[in-house]
Amino acid sequence: MNKEKQIAQELDISAIDAELVADYLRANPDFFAHYPNVLQRLNLKHQQDGSVSLIERQQRVLREKITALEDEITALMSQAQRNEKIFRGYSELYCQLFKCESLAEVEACLQATFREQLGLPELALKFFDSPVALPEQFTFSADTHKQLLSRRFESDRVYLGRLTAEELKLLFRDEDQIKSAALVLLGERGELGMLAIGSRDPLHFDPTMDFLLITQLQHLLGVLLPRLLHESREQE
Repeated sequence: MNKEKQIAQELDISAIDAELVADYLRANPDFFAHYPNVLQRLNLKHQQDGSVSLIERQQRVLREKITALEDEITALMSQAQRNEKIFRGYSELYCQLFKCESLAEVEACLQATFREQLGLPELALKFFDSPVALPEQFTFSADTHKQLLSRRFESDRVYLGRLTAEELKLLFRDEDQIKSAALVLLGERGELGMLAIGSRDPLHFDPTMDFLLITQLQHLLGVLLPRLLHESREQE
């Protein structure tokens, strides 16, 4: 009597619960290597392919897993490249901002980074109550100030996400193409002004995303801009 028949006699195969068989095979993955005759007689039915051997089915599952893992790795690599590009852009921006001697230069540096390097088409730098006269492009009315603050800055000085059509019109020149935005209050208590950055992608700025880099930029501008405003006042 061969070993396979002996096993069949010792165990009432028909009485074994299917899950017990599955548990046993998971615990003994080399079972079919020791009993190849059993493996040869096993087939899995498939609606499209008819009769498929266990090995073929296992190979298909493994190929699908490998493909999924390759796709995941590709996505992670792409995200890592995007993150590196963003980090480099911010790092270069910090260095350039320290060299700025006017608000126009600050705005030019911001535009160069966000529009040209990071592909974000709209940017606005606005001041609420400036001690010096500023070009219209840098100013907010009191009504605009209150409206944006009441809607978007109840718990934090940074807002990431979508805006209403009315808010977009207040902030950006070409508001129709903006689908999400970052709003950053400037100043120790957010009293100085606001930096607004717009994206065509509705998911680019999201309330759940980390805004460490934006917060660092916020702190830097909070130190740099009052100095430039003070120097401009002295030159008047």
